Amino acid sequence: MQNLINFIDEYILVPVAHAQSAPESVLQLMGRINQYFLNPLIVLMFAIALVTFVWGMFSFFGRKDNTEDIEKGKQHILWGIIGMAIMVSVFGIMNFITNTTIGQTVDPSGNGDVSNLFN
Repeated sequence: MQNLINFIDEYILVPVAHAQSAPESVLQLMGRINQYFLNPLIVLMFAIALVTFVWGMFSFFGRKDNTEDIEKGKQHILWGIIGMAIMVSVFGIMNFITNTTIGQTVDPSGNGDVSNLFN
């Protein structure tokens, strides 16, 4: 009988113990994806939108004699503003979702560990 209990302890209950510790590593993985992939991607896309906006400003104000460049400048200004608004909204949407479901907000400048969100 003792051999059966030892067998159960060694081979059956060990996977359960590992399964109970899995959410912590999943939360750390989510935090690292947020820190090393999503946040830099959002910052990069915001920077591209800002450069597009500034490029449009130079095209619009810098070339008064060419109407085609003025129209291109207007388009670049418009799409730059739209892109920046979308990128700023992404953080708002992330905070809304986590605040609604978990009760805490996401810090985009944090260290990537979101394990305290579920405590």
